[in-house]
Amino acid sequence: MARTGRPRLFDREQALLQAMHLFWEYGFEAVSVAELQKELGGLSAASFYAAFGSKQELFSETMALYMSTCGDIIAPLEDREVAPREGISQALQRAIEVQTGAGHPSGCMAVLSGVNLSQKNQEILKLVAAARAATREAVSACVDRAVAEGALPKKVDRESLVVLIDTFLKGIAIEARDGIPSSVLFKAAENLMQVWDQYAR
Repeated sequence: MARTGRPRLFDREQALLQAMHLFWEYGFEAVSVAELQKELGGLSAASFYAAFGSKQELFSETMALYMSTCGDIIAPLEDREVAPREGISQALQRAIEVQTGAGHPSGCMAVLSGVNLSQKNQEILKLVAAARAATREAVSACVDRAVAEGALPKKVDRESLVVLIDTFLKGIAIEARDGIPSSVLFKAAENLMQVWDQYAR
């Protein structure tokens, strides 16, 4: 009688990373449960649902993983030891470095994975919108701090400045996915900071 081999150990953290890359590359709706089962080590349906609960719950976990690792550009915006202008500049540089880097899909998961989601996936729509809003709110708070500290004049049109920076940050995702070189994006970010300087006058 043939001996039954020991079952391969399931590395949940590695599986989460693989799932994150799949959702990042293709989006929530384009990745099926069957594809996830296959790519995460050939899991049976029972094993998949036991490990992750559902596709939606897995996506939620991977989004949290993304925002705490690759998508974490908020730290310099919230660091009160860093001047607001420098915080914005560092956030832009971090976003470009990650979104054009090797070893993972290009662009931003919070932006790209939520594109073309149907209305039937309301919870996923809310999840990715919340992830994007977190960055926008951090930019807004950084601009507010610049005004409070005198780095920007009190009369500055803070709303348009926040939208300008946030739009640039989100746009990096599309440009990176389209293959625009990081050198070009870094130069564009420098030009954006010159706009900040104009607001500061």
